[in-house]
Amino acid sequence: MAVSDPVYGPDARRRLRILGAVLWPSFLTAGVATMVFFANIDPETLRSQTLPWWEIGRRTGYTLGFFMFWAVCAASSYLTLFLFRTPTRGKRH
Repeated sequence: MAVSDPVYGPDARRRLRILGAVLWPSFLTAGVATMVFFANIDPETLRSQTLPWWEIGRRTGYTLGFFMFWAVCAASSYLTLFLFRTPTRGKRH
């Protein structure tokens, strides 16, 4: 289904735009943050110093690091979007 289908109302399209405005930039930023972070820190060394009982490999460490950065960047993007949201008509103070 395309976004212009009558099944999607204006609220659904608005939510999709917000979702895209939050997740896409945060995905790109998390990719850059992951590259910079793991260029300097080995996930195996980080694991052995912080959680020595937890047996994970490098690839899992890279994956968990990326998703952690993505979550933090998405929270930041959503907070920015929330703070810059314009008031709706009729609710001006």
